[in-house]
Amino acid sequence: MYKVLIVDDEVLVRVGLKTTIDWEVNGFTIVAEASNGEQGYEQYMKHLPDVIITDIKMPKKDGLWLIEQIRKENQLARILILTVHDDFSYVRKALKIDVDDYILKSEIEDEELVAIMKSVKKNLDMQNNTKHVDEKELKNKNDIKRSIFADLIKCDFNLDASLLDRCSRIEFPVSNTKLAFMSIMINMNKSEMDVDSNLLNQMNHAVINILLDLLAERQIDYIYMNQANRYMMLLSSQALSEAELNRLLHSANSSVKQYFDCSLGVIYTDVFDDIKEAETIFKDFSEKELILFYKYGTRFSANANSISFYEPNVFNMRKEHNKKIVEAISTENIDGVKKLIDEVRGYFEKSGVNPKLVKIFYSNLMNDIFSNYGLFLENSQVFKTYEHYHYKIENAEYLQSILQLLDDFIRKLINEIRQTRYSNSTVLINSAINFIEYHYDEKISLDDVAQKLHLSKHYLCSAFKKATGENMSLYINKLRIEKAKSLLLEPNGRAKEIFEEVGYSNQQYFSKVFKRITGMTVMEYKESMMPKQ
Repeated sequence: MYKVLIVDDEVLVRVGLKTTIDWEVNGFTIVAEASNGEQGYEQYMKHLPDVIITDIKMPKKDGLWLIEQIRKENQLARILILTVHDDFSYVRKALKIDVDDYILKSEIEDEELVAIMKSVKKNLDMQNNTKHVDEKELKNKNDIKRSIFADLIKCDFNLDASLLDRCSRIEFPVSNTKLAFMSIMINMNKSEMDVDSNLLNQMNHAVINILLDLLAERQIDYIYMNQANRYMMLLSSQALSEAELNRLLHSANSSVKQYFDCSLGVIYTDVFDDIKEAETIFKDFSEKELILFYKYGTRFSANANSISFYEPNVFNMRKEHNKKIVEAISTENIDGVKKLIDEVRGYFEKSGVNPKLVKIFYSNLMNDIFSNYGLFLENSQVFKTYEHYHYKIENAEYLQSILQLLDDFIRKLINEIRQTRYSNSTVLINSAINFIEYHYDEKISLDDVAQKLHLSKHYLCSAFKKATGENMSLYINKLRIEKAKSLLLEPNGRAKEIFEEVGYSNQQYFSKVFKRITGMTVMEYKESMMPKQ
């Protein structure tokens, strides 16, 4: 299967592309999607797709920027651009930077898309058949190693003659040898690394070179793939053993600690003899190496066989924790919210919850926050969309990254709530009035409105009376009686039938309220409104 990445800022376009044709039947699998060029490049580096389908006009980094970045590293990937009729000036620019074809959004249909992808597959098949010739275009031997590792993953480690030849060309032995997978995370402990990306990249490069030098000293060959500070390797050596791996990792950790004040998080597999075992071992390994999600900033080393994950019910996790956190935000107590979030984090770490489920939990939590505090989010320029946060959570490498994202988001949200509540109460009162207008015929109270708007009853009562001149219960009753008066004037309008329609559960109480507000009984009002003979 050839891997496909879809990049478009319109959700419906991405969904449409994914569902228009049967991708797997046509030899492709969609490995990721993104909503702008910046996210697209992150996904490209993570998955190394064979085909990139990208829009041109997108927020932040656009499609032209994405194409340029990919072409700096890869001349072989197939790039298709999505466009509309008035985008042809951009299409011309894209064609100049070596895209392979374009697709009109308005004409995406089954047959047309299938035809385009069949042509792309034919070209990729031809390219793979002659790939050893094209590899002279790659920058250096490490680029070839990364390319081979990506292709081995793609073909489930089934080596054909071409792959065997490519391994031979870089002297990577796959027979009469011992093999093991290893995943390495570089933990930078210096705080400045969080803000200086150039320094971070330089340090990562220096640290990984220490490890590569140690592998060379021990005559351990490797192929690999990497993203930022994460490296996944397939090691090969006749002398490979778990004891040798542990000695290697001990030396590596000592060196990087001494020279760079950082540490390594490492997961490795048992040593195996037959490359045919690689597919099964890699599938288990790629799941187990997710444990590094919890290990950012700590020295850690473990055999994948020693790792297992707990998989609780996501719905139960959401039910147990989300409501508490959402309600705590309304108190504007940042420390209180942080305490609840820390309790959840502690539960995840102590129980060893599968990181995939953890990401689902935090994505659901963010969705619940957006649902409950949309009033404060939609009027602020501080916040991105829920989709942005969902993407960041889904693609986070570490739990710490999600917690930092959540902490920053909640601090900004609480600050926004404070500013809106105390300097722009008109927005809140209008929201309260709108809620009452839509729900007056239900059993609603001050408590219900306050809970809906995440306000204290005391504050809402005070602000509402200041804005309207009336307390809320009187406002609700007046609105109900006005609605009742209209219904009473209809030919069949009778009090014993309409009191429930305007939100009262008791006819006697309705009549009492009606007289208090209008000064008349229901019958007196009806008679007063009848045409005089």
